[in-house]
Amino acid sequence: MSKQPPQGKRPYGFGNTNRRFSQSQRKTAGDLARDRFAFDQTMNGNDCTKIRKGGDFVVQERDFFGNEIGKPKTYQVKTAHSKITEAEEKRRRKIGRDKYKIVRY
Repeated sequence: MSKQPPQGKRPYGFGNTNRRFSQSQRKTAGDLARDRFAFDQTMNGNDCTKIRKGGDFVVQERDFFGNEIGKPKTYQVKTAHSKITEAEEKRRRKIGRDKYKIVRY
């Protein structure tokens, strides 16, 4: 039988908090940025589709009546001063700068 420390010894009385909050702050900020981007695009009336596990989205702009405006664009969502990887830069050159945008939150 294991002994538990007295109530005053555990932080906030929650037990082992490391297991509960295992995600790093940087990863959490990235998840929030992607969710915020998708929410903003939806609130503007655009179709926003996630295409990869990372922050890649395809956005099709729509007007007030739901008609498509222009061609779909690919958006890469980044947080703060995070760097663009070589693979992202290669994809940007392949797709074209006018169709591939990097958005920072």
